[in-house]
Amino acid sequence: MRYNNESKEKSNGVVYTPAKMADYLAEQMILFSSFNFSKSPSVKILDPAAGEGELLISMIKKIKSQSQQIQINVIGYETDKNVANKTQNYIENLFPDVNVKILVADFLNHIDNLKEKFDFIIANPPYIRTQILGAAKAQELAQKTGLTGRIDIYYAFLFYMNQILSKNGISGYITSNKFLTIKSGTSVRDYIIDNYKLHTIVDFGDTKLFRASVLPCIIVFSKGKTTNKSKVKFTTIYESNNESKSAVKTSSIFDCIDNEGVYILPNGKIFNVQKGILKDIEKGALWVMSSPENEKWLLKVESRTYMHFSDIGKIRVGIKTTADNIFIGDNWSGDLANLELLKPLITHRDAGQIISRKTSGWKVLYTHTVKDRKKIAINIDNYPKSKAYLEKHYSQLSSRKYIQKANRNWYEIWVPQNPEAWKKTKIIFKDISKQPEFWLDNTGAIVNGDCYWIDIHDSISDNLIYLTLAVANSTFIEKYYDIKFNTKLYSGKRRFMSQYVEQFPIPDPTTPHALEAIKYVKKIIEELDNNTQLLYRKKLNEIITKIFEA
Repeated sequence: MRYNNESKEKSNGVVYTPAKMADYLAEQMILFSSFNFSKSPSVKILDPAAGEGELLISMIKKIKSQSQQIQINVIGYETDKNVANKTQNYIENLFPDVNVKILVADFLNHIDNLKEKFDFIIANPPYIRTQILGAAKAQELAQKTGLTGRIDIYYAFLFYMNQILSKNGISGYITSNKFLTIKSGTSVRDYIIDNYKLHTIVDFGDTKLFRASVLPCIIVFSKGKTTNKSKVKFTTIYESNNESKSAVKTSSIFDCIDNEGVYILPNGKIFNVQKGILKDIEKGALWVMSSPENEKWLLKVESRTYMHFSDIGKIRVGIKTTADNIFIGDNWSGDLANLELLKPLITHRDAGQIISRKTSGWKVLYTHTVKDRKKIAINIDNYPKSKAYLEKHYSQLSSRKYIQKANRNWYEIWVPQNPEAWKKTKIIFKDISKQPEFWLDNTGAIVNGDCYWIDIHDSISDNLIYLTLAVANSTFIEKYYDIKFNTKLYSGKRRFMSQYVEQFPIPDPTTPHALEAIKYVKKIIEELDNNTQLLYRKKLNEIITKIFEA
């Protein structure tokens, strides 16, 4: 029995690997490996973040199943001395004939000392953003790897593993699935395509295989270059709300992972396993799954697309203060209620479909204005009540690193956006939501950073705005999001980030169906009765589905 049968987390970003996941990864590495077990007298295995040895144990077992005679040499890195010693002893006891060396060291700091090449590199590195490590470490990693953007530390592991992988070697990697589809993951995706032959991607989505808030994925790759996207297998496993009649009961995700379908776990959770290939390997491309059926559906949608959400206006995130506890609140009472700079604030609590729930009553102390068409900080001396309040928090406000580095005034909001733009009609939507929630705002209120908003071009007609709202809140757009971007958070929640939303389609606003959709959006805005609104929304869903799918 392995001494770590459940995933555990440590404060330094380490997430230990469940045994079944370790076994599956090792199995996939053997499947795609070109290593010659019959002719090679020995094999070298590396785990650069060994932890309690789950990955190494699985790899050793799989190699032994291929050859009982081959000499297995193992090197692992572990920064915790007690864990390293325990892992060393445990593997030695399990496999007395295996040469094991678990080094007490940080792999990223020790890589320059490694002169040998490894046939199998298996890894589940820590999930730590370089921002947490500090600017100096982040800069160092960026310079050494050549990776750009906001890099996480596991990106650096991917880079360095290539330096020590043998010519016929193969690597298996467990990591967060975030890098598959986010902008800051572009440089590492491009690096993998250019420097590795990518074999398979398995996105475990919201399966909660780890107790930590990590949505894991597996990638397997060997030395070389990825030149054919159709050769890269892609599997996704996400929770489903729909129990199919053909759903199969299973004791574990890993018992059904090789077959497409809907599966029910003993705890009642339903998961949908989908299989396809990597859609695109071009520079900057998101890594999403493609299948013939999905591609056919997307082509149909594109043929009926008149324009995209990016054509409506610039999609922006809401304000970011870097001191929400001071600037933002829903209880500005007493003397605080009279602060001159207080303004209404829209947050995710106000979210609704087409129209706002208008429930939050939150406000922000907004310290910016416009002068000569330029965004500037207000002169705090002109607002004595607000100044007096902010001065009580001077220590916290003045010590904000972002503000200091940018040579900004101590009382400024970090990202105020454009104060003039708040006054215009805008479409607001939640960042994280199960269902899309896009709503119209004409109040002039400021938008918080937990939401995005469309800064609508002046040339856009009201009808086109209404049609955009119709599409944005439809069940069709949920389907479009899932097929096009193939990514979710826990419990079926979606990230409605600008990079996704800007690609949403809009049909020709002059067609009969589009005009009918516009009519129902207007009715929803004007209608006070909730039941009637629900009927209109149902009709609206039917119309949008007809436009794009009929």
